[in-house]
Amino acid sequence: MRNIFKKVYIFFILIASIIPSVSYAIMQGFSTEALTKESALIVTGEVEYTKSAWSKDGKTIITTASVIVADVIKGTTTTQRIIVEYEGGEVGEIGLRVSDVSPLAKGETVLLFLKPGMSKIDGAVHNITAKAQGKYVIDENRIARKSGFSVAGGGENVDYSMSLDKLIEKIRNVR
Repeated sequence: MRNIFKKVYIFFILIASIIPSVSYAIMQGFSTEALTKESALIVTGEVEYTKSAWSKDGKTIITTASVIVADVIKGTTTTQRIIVEYEGGEVGEIGLRVSDVSPLAKGETVLLFLKPGMSKIDGAVHNITAKAQGKYVIDENRIARKSGFSVAGGGENVDYSMSLDKLIEKIRNVR
């Protein structure tokens, strides 16, 4: 009888170990003030190109984007082009989509909240603060909108859409 219990126990341990566990990322909402304080550099610009490649360790796909800077709202940059890096993208027939990342697209006009980082491919880069929450797409009417994420708490503090001029004024008023 004891031998049967041992076999059943081992069977359940094996089954439990092969069933994938599900975990959900819970994103807290970041206000414009919080994003501004967390960011070393805030710019507007146009996405010149994006390129995806495997990380140095070969475990994840990373996208590198070149952004032509139109205006520096906070911080300083010595170049007209900055490199922004984030997880996700496509290499060959393999793609990776990260749920809390809003990918950059060639030709997009954006406002980005950025912090310095080390590339998972090569060199120094900028990372988007709070992932998707740190990216606004600016339309032809100069309305800044963010999307591509959901928040579990603090959503009432998130500025999802507003005029670009009002957003820049709000950022510059943060002390």
